[in-house]
Amino acid sequence: MDAATDQESVATFLDSVLAETGWEVSKVRTRGTRLDPPDWFWTTFAVDVYKDGEHRDLRMVAKGALNPDAWSRLSEKLMDRGAGKRCDPINGVGYPVLFPKTQHAYWFYPYDPRMPNLPLAADPVRMAPILLGLDEDPSEVLASARRIDIERVRYTPEIGAILCYTIDVRGHPSKIYGKVQPGHRGLRTYNVVEGLWRAAAHYPGYLNLPRPLGYVEEIGLLLEEGVKGRPVGNRRTSAEYVMMPTAAAEALAVIHESQVESDERIDIESELGRLDRVVEQFAYVLPNGHFLLKDLVTHMREAVRKTRAEDWLPTHGDLKYDQFMFHNDQFTLLDFDYFALAETSYDLGKFCAYLIPSNPMDWTESVAAEEARAEFIRRYRELRPLATLQRFGVYESLQLALRAMAFMWAQSRGWERIAETFLVLAFERLKSRLPG
Repeated sequence: MDAATDQESVATFLDSVLAETGWEVSKVRTRGTRLDPPDWFWTTFAVDVYKDGEHRDLRMVAKGALNPDAWSRLSEKLMDRGAGKRCDPINGVGYPVLFPKTQHAYWFYPYDPRMPNLPLAADPVRMAPILLGLDEDPSEVLASARRIDIERVRYTPEIGAILCYTIDVRGHPSKIYGKVQPGHRGLRTYNVVEGLWRAAAHYPGYLNLPRPLGYVEEIGLLLEEGVKGRPVGNRRTSAEYVMMPTAAAEALAVIHESQVESDERIDIESELGRLDRVVEQFAYVLPNGHFLLKDLVTHMREAVRKTRAEDWLPTHGDLKYDQFMFHNDQFTLLDFDYFALAETSYDLGKFCAYLIPSNPMDWTESVAAEEARAEFIRRYRELRPLATLQRFGVYESLQLALRAMAFMWAQSRGWERIAETFLVLAFERLKSRLPG
């Protein structure tokens, strides 16, 4: 994988793709890495190219197989989904190019092997009839497509993409956001958010969320209204961060009381089974983390055995500080893709686990995180005094262990120290009492 993603290999591939196009590379940056042993490895690159004063920002993905069996599966899937077609990220689609010797492939957004219709969502001509309600008259569609600007907000290979559509309406720009995911997850999210909108109306000001606009089945595209503001940042001492835990507790309390149904469940045994697999992954790259996590999972199972199951409730599934947009002292909660039924403490534990900074600037960051944790739990318990929270320590510990896993996957600088720190903190949280 080092050979597949080093500067020389990437530069050679880009030169071959851009040959005879007139476009040249000005800069290549590594945007992110995911390691999933024993099978997979992804690296995403930002590639800046230019031609005659015009610039474009491309996203290139390198996916590698870490063993022959994984490569056989990967190459077969990619050959079935576009490999062999011309890789043209400038004027067409950046279809995958396979390198059997090093067991890796390159492709460019908006191609994705698990989201075959993502190129349609990124095409103004294809989106003009959908966004503007046009008939299929070609001249009208082409003219209207010029009024649509499509920005890639986020792309995670084989997981999902978020796009921003800016539509010029008589000189006034209007923004709509779209999300493409594998399968029919977008339709599921659309139905969930519709239900939560009805629930939120009973508790004005407690749960603010984007208004769902529709679901385009042939693309797998969920459309939502644009939300004003900016995501809550990771500076724990900022004014918005200090205010956010109260808003998060109020939003979660409404979700827990919403009675919105879900076809998915998050149960503790499945989550511990997930950690069992992560234990083995750590054995490949961080032996000390392997033994820490193995011992932690044993203690977590013992804690589960000694406690009664909590109430099963609708839950956000991915409640973290960066899922909130902040504008004029109002917080809007985003991203209901992981909505499910779970025990009461699931989202409380996840939210609190992500309050802890991975690289605090100084001691005030860590103190602010502890104060945010205490305020979040205090406000939630004030709103739902009969909530069953006897497994809170297990769920917070679980999420800290999963944060250690995420750093192991990302392989960022210093990840070993951060992962071990989170695992040690998980032990402490598992044994401690709720604050307050």
